[in-house]
Amino acid sequence: MDYLTLAALWFLLLGCTLADKRLNEVLFSGDYEFIDLTYPFDNQTIYWLGSEEFKFTKKTAMFQRDGSWYASNDFTAGEHGGTHIDAPYHFAVQGLQVGQIPLNKLIVPLIIVDIASKVNDDPNFVLYKHHLDYMLNDNLGRPCIIIFKFGWSKFSWDKKRYLGINNGGLNFPGLSAEVAEWIVTSYKNVVGVGVDVASVDPGSSTDFSVHKILSRAGLYNIENVNLERSVPDHGCTALVMPMKIAKGSGAPLRLVAICPKQKPEFF
Repeated sequence: MDYLTLAALWFLLLGCTLADKRLNEVLFSGDYEFIDLTYPFDNQTIYWLGSEEFKFTKKTAMFQRDGSWYASNDFTAGEHGGTHIDAPYHFAVQGLQVGQIPLNKLIVPLIIVDIASKVNDDPNFVLYKHHLDYMLNDNLGRPCIIIFKFGWSKFSWDKKRYLGINNGGLNFPGLSAEVAEWIVTSYKNVVGVGVDVASVDPGSSTDFSVHKILSRAGLYNIENVNLERSVPDHGCTALVMPMKIAKGSGAPLRLVAICPKQKPEFF
């Protein structure tokens, strides 16, 4: 990583002018915390119905003759399960695949839109523009990702409740096509959209219009974000680190927010 890239990252993290401190000194000064927004991948991980769920296909764990320890596992899993990324290619044939998404779209300021009080645990809730303030927080026009908090992480321990499984179908909150269109037309700086549910579309959707709108505009999605812990609505930087599956339509994701311990007074 060259000097200019480091400087750009420094600006993203601090939103202030260059100083004498090195990036490491800033990050590990004690003024910032790293918040993991990722669910573990194990036999409890929530996957879309019909997807290959995470499982170890081979496990080796043993003490060797010399007394040293050796462990190695093989696993299998679908792309779209647990905390994961949807590449634009997921719903757009010319869209970027996972391995093609550039780092400057994966290390960006994070905006949290908390609508949990409006959802009020209603699995039929669909987010429309009238539910939101007139303007979304758009990071002053700079690149960012927006994650919508429906308040669904508290159900993650119960797959049936989380997905709203009923008669083979699914039922949980999601975005409307109206909001998706609003984001891609009015907020050109938004590079990705995330949710703390299993899909950016409502669970009952059959046409996946939100996926299509966002993918065709070149945005990626992040689904099953773990928002059990409170995260500031602005001032954090997201590290969106998917497994680099070269031709993937999606991939397991490690999502981390770097947040100042003292919330900024001004955006």
